[in-house]
Amino acid sequence: MADLEGKTEQATEHRLQQAREEGQVAVGHDAALVAAVAAGAGVALAVAGHLQSTLLHLFQEVCRSLPETPFAALPRLVGGALSSVTAICGAAALASLVTTLAQTRAGFWPHLALPDASRLFQAERFGRMVSKDMAVDLALAAVKVLALGWAAWSAVRDDFMTLGTLLGAVPGDQLARTLGLLSRAGARMLAAAALLAGLELALTRFRFKARMRMTRDETKREFKQDEGDPLIRSRRRRRHRELARGRAAVEVPRADALVVNPTHVAVSIRYRRDEGRAPRVTSKGKGVFAEHMRTLARANGVPIVQDVPLARLLYRKVKVGGEIPAQTYRAVAAILAFVYRLTGRVPSAGARA
Repeated sequence: MADLEGKTEQATEHRLQQAREEGQVAVGHDAALVAAVAAGAGVALAVAGHLQSTLLHLFQEVCRSLPETPFAALPRLVGGALSSVTAICGAAALASLVTTLAQTRAGFWPHLALPDASRLFQAERFGRMVSKDMAVDLALAAVKVLALGWAAWSAVRDDFMTLGTLLGAVPGDQLARTLGLLSRAGARMLAAAALLAGLELALTRFRFKARMRMTRDETKREFKQDEGDPLIRSRRRRRHRELARGRAAVEVPRADALVVNPTHVAVSIRYRRDEGRAPRVTSKGKGVFAEHMRTLARANGVPIVQDVPLARLLYRKVKVGGEIPAQTYRAVAAILAFVYRLTGRVPSAGARA
């Protein structure tokens, strides 16, 4: 993984989105295989009785009809078993498709499904043959073989020495014992495969995250592309402050009250019956801008009311020009009632001169 040297930063959302658009996603192939086998086995268990009876009937009819060739009734006899096998294969295919789509988040990239001979001769592919990843993959493959072999052997070990007696058993007993052995071995192998599939999926995602990592320079370049030039951002922020100050210079003198907290946040509110059903936030600011709003309020005789929770809530939740939320009606009504008593004004009196 020498190509990962220097890549110490986590991949950004833009990098991950770009990789996804190119079809680079972490997909555990064993997970789809295990899901297919599990679904197929589940359906097989559900139709086991029907499948066993149809296979037994088929076997008996074939043995009885051996002297009579061709077997004219063979298609009819095979039909019952074929429907069960079709259901098993369909369930396995559907489970594999659903598992794969869940990992790719329903993504599909047709260009990756088409054959591309150039991929066979990429230099990095030959380099991977002697890489640490290849050694890990070989070790994982060996573990898979040993684990699945042990699971199968542990299921048939007790009956292994008696398998020879199946040759002299009646067809029904042969089929029943064979299906029983296959069921026990399949269940243990499926459990081992599920565990190994989880390990393979975790390894795949770890490698994907490592491959997507970025260098510090790449992160800085992408940040600049997303956010723009620092000088332009500074000018934009300065212009925004100038616009906000200009709005405050117009709205604070026309406000009914300035709610503060007590020095960090300032929110001007106004209520006019012809402007809406509830008071509105006409301007807001924090820090130096809040101090500027308090200066404007003092110069224009706008009452300044200190209410820490209300000032914080209005600043955080309400946009400039928006109506106050319902949970603040009582607190704002109390402030406006105080202001109206203080100034002798009523809401219908109109805007300030």
